Amino acid sequence: MSTSERGDPIPFALSAAADPVRAERARSVEPPRSVRRALPARRLAAIVFAGGLLLALASALSASAGDTLMVAFGIAALVTTVVSVRRHRPSKRWPWLAIAGALFLFLVDGVARVSLHTLGNLTASRSLVPDYVALPGYVLLGAGLFGFSAARGQGRQRHIGILLDGSIAALAIFSIAWVYVIGPELFHLSSPLDVRLVLTCYPAMSIFLVVVTLRIVFNSDQARVPAYWFLVIAMSALFLGDLVYALADNDLARIPPVALNLPYGIAYLAAGATAAHASMRYLTEPAPVARKTEPRSRIILVAAALLIPATLVLRPDERLRDRFTLTAVVLVLSIAATLRLAQAIRIAERSEATMAHQARHDILTGLPNRRMMHEYLASALEQSVVDDTHVALLFLDIDRFKLVNDTLGHSHGDELLVAVAERLQRHVRASDLVTRIGGDEFMIVLGGVVSVSHAVDMADRLRAVMRDPFVINGIEFDVTVSVGLAFASNDDPDSSVEVLVREADTAMHEAKESGRDSVALFDESMRTRLSERMELEHDLRHAVALGQFHLVYQPIVRVPHGPVEGVEALLRWKHPVHGVIPPVKFIPLAEESGLIVSIGDWVLDEAVRQLAEWRILGLPAPRYVSVNLSAAQLRDEGLVERVLRVLNRYEVDGSSLCLELTESMVMEDPDEAVRKLEQLRTLDINIAIDDFGTEYSSLAYLRRFPVTALKIDRTFVSNLDQRSSSDATLVEAIVAMAHALDIEAIAEGVETSSQADMLLRLGCDSVQGYYFSRPVAPGMIAELTESFGAETGPLTSST
Repeated sequence: MSTSERGDPIPFALSAAADPVRAERARSVEPPRSVRRALPARRLAAIVFAGGLLLALASALSASAGDTLMVAFGIAALVTTVVSVRRHRPSKRWPWLAIAGALFLFLVDGVARVSLHTLGNLTASRSLVPDYVALPGYVLLGAGLFGFSAARGQGRQRHIGILLDGSIAALAIFSIAWVYVIGPELFHLSSPLDVRLVLTCYPAMSIFLVVVTLRIVFNSDQARVPAYWFLVIAMSALFLGDLVYALADNDLARIPPVALNLPYGIAYLAAGATAAHASMRYLTEPAPVARKTEPRSRIILVAAALLIPATLVLRPDERLRDRFTLTAVVLVLSIAATLRLAQAIRIAERSEATMAHQARHDILTGLPNRRMMHEYLASALEQSVVDDTHVALLFLDIDRFKLVNDTLGHSHGDELLVAVAERLQRHVRASDLVTRIGGDEFMIVLGGVVSVSHAVDMADRLRAVMRDPFVINGIEFDVTVSVGLAFASNDDPDSSVEVLVREADTAMHEAKESGRDSVALFDESMRTRLSERMELEHDLRHAVALGQFHLVYQPIVRVPHGPVEGVEALLRWKHPVHGVIPPVKFIPLAEESGLIVSIGDWVLDEAVRQLAEWRILGLPAPRYVSVNLSAAQLRDEGLVERVLRVLNRYEVDGSSLCLELTESMVMEDPDEAVRKLEQLRTLDINIAIDDFGTEYSSLAYLRRFPVTALKIDRTFVSNLDQRSSSDATLVEAIVAMAHALDIEAIAEGVETSSQADMLLRLGCDSVQGYYFSRPVAPGMIAELTESFGAETGPLTSST
């Protein structure tokens, strides 16, 4: 049966890879490396450059040859675009089809101009057929560019902004050309109004396309792939060609044929290169939402546009029709500039509102964050005095949430957090505030609380609500929460936001320590324990330097004959005030404070040093010493180097050391754990999985780990002397699995002779526990080793 059929969790990476839609979306966020590779772009750039040179050479030799080559370039660009759309299969095809349509119309326009000899004809006899063909081509080209912007998913306001920016630039160029270029030169020729309008439209429309292209390309929130740069080259060359052609057509300058054809040839080649390059697919892929801010350059553009009407009135036109045309253009330009300015102001206001909202809300869940919670709680405390009510603060922490991230990935963890937030909001009153303060921690401000029992009831109800399973992407999650409750009385002068938050946090940790999935109400005893905890953590920081730590050793005895194979080094702390503090009390403190790495290094050094000392003194000594590693040590990149340094310092070989890790430690990051453990095994160091059977792991993972021993947890051993216990079957299965993988099986917590006999019958290799010896000082190990050294037969109850 497959994993999914059994209902076991499916790793997120595998499920995403199996879902082509999800995989495609993941790929669309950032272009693949092959798309951004420079070599293909350079080749196409070389083709564009070479084609331009070829066109220049042909135009210089013969005008007809230049025109023929222009048609060839146009046909090549059109065919390349159509073929590339079929080959690369962009997610949105219609923008490319619009561009192909524009290329076709430009081809027809070019042939028609040559056939009808329109260049330089500014009279009423000029045929406008080529212009009626070309101008719709500009419209199609603009539609294709807007298709790229729409496909990127940048929002309606951005599309409107791009349209207004392009319109402002186009109208400004049109107005200036009409007043200072077209009008003065064509006035004495009595050129018809439609001819003058057509001639002025070309540079205006091409600058519109350039501005639109630049706005699309230079979006700071998206990668600029080669296809974008070819598109910029194509639009810029088109504008340059229209500008040069307008000068020649209006007889304002003597332009050689090569200068007339070269920009259009480059535009054709660059358009074909845009479609041919593999990155063309990226132009129609969704992009991250851009920042809604208005760069200073756009404000300057709007200001300059508003100054143009004042500039134009300095040169009035004598013709009524021309004055009417200019007035209409200036009016439209002013309206476009005003709309762009208004849009910039609206976007700035929305940006400020968005920033203010994000400063007070959690991005993932949309809940209020810690800052807003503090403000709301302060207001609730003040209002409780007026209303003669009370305020309660709940601190919720999801139990074992880290396991979700470690096994299924952070995306599943994020979706679970969102689902938890939604459920909490549905089950609180309108007057209560649900907040996420970070990670898997939530706080709920309960206002208008009648009594402590009322607040506890509400906390218990929310805890019960969270027990209903969550279903995320077809996977069921059973969630429990630990809840800390702090209660503020309206007549308590010490009640404040800081005090209440600290008390709720302390109560939540109390709920965690009491076994999770519970509600803990803060009381003064917790304050005392918190104070002791802080004092203990302070003293822990100096315990190594002050020599307060020492090691004791518990023998690991081989069965059935009984030699001591190894000893486990166990840490003890002799506090000058509190006496001997058990590890269960100070080890969690060391892990939370980050001291566990330095303490673990001391334990490793001291244990290896002690083994070397026994051997130097010629005392009976075990074959190896076993040292427990912490999760922080396993994550440390310098672990292998430090272990090797310790072994070299005391001239001890790697086989004399065994490092013990728990299942949960190696399962945090299995791949990284395998890498570290394999490096340790190259030093011949033994690796043991401690407390085996109590955490989440699998045979598949176990086979990957270079493990030499499994230490069966004491919870399975403690019931072996009871006839009705099923633990014997479990232990037998673990032993069989270990032997099948050529791994030694060691049982912990052996306290009775019947347990020892049962483990012997079940095939266990070694045992450890109080039945054989309690942890002892280093000076007693030689005696213990010697006493177990005689091979007197199997260990039995008479031993």
